Amino acid sequence: MSYRPHFNFCILGGGQLGWMMVLEGSKFPINFYVYADREEPACRVARCFKEDYKKIIEECDVVTFEFEHVDEGPLTLAHDLGKLLPGLNSVNLKRARHLEKEYLRKEGFPVPRFITVENGDEALRVLRDEFGGVGVIKKSEGGYDGKGQYFVKGNVEDFRFLEKEGGYFVVEEFVDFDYEASIIAVRRGGEFKSYPGTFNYNEKGILVYNYGPYENQQMRDIAKELTSRLNYTGVIGIEFFVKEGKVMINEFAPRVHNTGHYTLDGAEVSQFEQHVRALSGLELGSTEVMSFSGTVNVLGIQEPPLSVLQYGTLYWYGKNSATKRRKMGHINVIGENLLDVKAKIEKVMKILYPNGLDL
Repeated sequence: MSYRPHFNFCILGGGQLGWMMVLEGSKFPINFYVYADREEPACRVARCFKEDYKKIIEECDVVTFEFEHVDEGPLTLAHDLGKLLPGLNSVNLKRARHLEKEYLRKEGFPVPRFITVENGDEALRVLRDEFGGVGVIKKSEGGYDGKGQYFVKGNVEDFRFLEKEGGYFVVEEFVDFDYEASIIAVRRGGEFKSYPGTFNYNEKGILVYNYGPYENQQMRDIAKELTSRLNYTGVIGIEFFVKEGKVMINEFAPRVHNTGHYTLDGAEVSQFEQHVRALSGLELGSTEVMSFSGTVNVLGIQEPPLSVLQYGTLYWYGKNSATKRRKMGHINVIGENLLDVKAKIEKVMKILYPNGLDL
């Protein structure tokens, strides 16, 4: 794939990741098309379509996705036409959690101990017999932002509703990690670059805030090796558990990622522009950070909290309704050091969630 003027770029999915991809990529002479319903965020800034997707995908130079769980038809068509980046191999791993976990283990990457089972009843039995009733049960399909994940701490009977559920499950050990971290990396034609890592705070499987930079050579090395083995093109986000200085992969996302939102204000080139560059055949940009920075997610709040502007930059996604846990926007903060960034994050959190975060 090589860039030419008036390059046609298609994004499957119209959420906030697609919205920011279009905004950051619009500085180049690229035409953006988005496969999404008209009310989705990316449709405010790009040509959106749902019907007759075959014609548009055939006319586009490259097709990507901002979310793994997109419609099968356009995804398969883009793959069959040789236009899908990143490749279908990485998408398929992510769409089925047990395949992702098994691939990482088979390839020798550090992961928590887990067992794959074929239904909910078996998941509960394995949790009791193999993990002593303490662990995490994860549905293989449809899981993101903590959906389909059940944290069991000895109260197995509370999860008997899973007994009647079919489909693959992953039963995983509970990792008593010191902290969670992640890295955003990019690869194109064998060229690899990575941003510094971040410290992440998640609650019930959803990112609440993160900040950095956090330097960890293990994470960089793993990101480089994983993208090489996947023959990967584009930006990837990889989340880790860190325990006593050693890292284990929690999961990866074959796309731009929530933990990389800070790059919009804290890095020379954002993860979104970087993804567009990599997929369009443009030269990769710098992954250097310009300042200490962080991101706070706005979860389940209907109106833009404008008072946060005294502490950071607000990105409001324009979704039509707020529901519990739904990401409605985010605030990026920058500071002179990590303590400064953390202090601003605490102030933003108090504005957003004065009665505490209820997820």
